[in-house]
Amino acid sequence: MQDNIQAYLQSTLEYYKLDLFKKLTKSTISVSRILLLGGVSFLAFTFLSFGFAFLIGEALGNNSYGFFIMGGFYILVFIIVYIFSGKKLEKTVLKSASKIFFDQEN
Repeated sequence: MQDNIQAYLQSTLEYYKLDLFKKLTKSTISVSRILLLGGVSFLAFTFLSFGFAFLIGEALGNNSYGFFIMGGFYILVFIIVYIFSGKKLEKTVLKSASKIFFDQEN
């Protein structure tokens, strides 16, 4: 009887180790993917912003005007995102994390 209990506990422990490994691996992959896509997007937006800033600046006759206008635009976008994304962002992150940690299909 004691051998059976010990074998059961050992197999249960192994199962939970494997399950934890699976969840940590999926989390690491998700975070890596987000960082990679975020980095590439950041570079694209940076170059586009510089391009638009120079384009606007040349149209207005002074390059610094273009950079001020682009900076103001991004401050406006930041304020809008800050105001409207609080609960929605939290809900999205919780859904994604729940999908990774409580997915019983795979």
